[in-house]
Amino acid sequence: MDMKNETEKLNKFKLAVFSGVEQQAQDIVNEAQELQKQRLSEAQDKTRHEMRAELEKIEKQFEAQKVRAISSRKLEAQRNVLTHRSEMMQKVFDNVCKALLEFCGSEKYPDELKQRLDKIAQQTQDKKCTAYFAKRDMQLAQQLCQGTNFTPQQSQSITLGGVTVICEETGIAYDSSFDTALEQQKQNFIKASGLAQI
Repeated sequence: MDMKNETEKLNKFKLAVFSGVEQQAQDIVNEAQELQKQRLSEAQDKTRHEMRAELEKIEKQFEAQKVRAISSRKLEAQRNVLTHRSEMMQKVFDNVCKALLEFCGSEKYPDELKQRLDKIAQQTQDKKCTAYFAKRDMQLAQQLCQGTNFTPQQSQSITLGGVTVICEETGIAYDSSFDTALEQQKQNFIKASGLAQI
């Protein structure tokens, strides 16, 4: 009977030991599973965070490229408009230049040139001055300056017509040339039309 008791005790002890070991093993398995879930969750969170960061980076790059593309297109459009305006302006002023040259070859031109000289003569008050003319006007200039205080000279800057008078005594220049008037009109047009701004 003692032996039976001992065997039963031994079996109970064995069951208790195995039961404890099984519990410990189950606890280890449970802990490992919990740790695995936690690490998997952390890895998923990290991956989501990295993906979000990468998507934000791509989105920022896309936005920056979009802004650059829009700016580039706007600049190109503005440049095209300005080029077109500039070409139109040049055509207008080429036509004006042509009309002025035709006028300078007409019968009315000598009277116009004389009126311009007379107007300047009123301002110079009999002081000796040099009157500058276009090369093709030099013969007419000799006739118009005869008997006046003006000495005619050929000008490199006057190509259209008109006259520029410089009074050496006072240092004052009286510009009544078509070239200067046309250039002034061109500058006014450029400012008014926005061609000076890019």
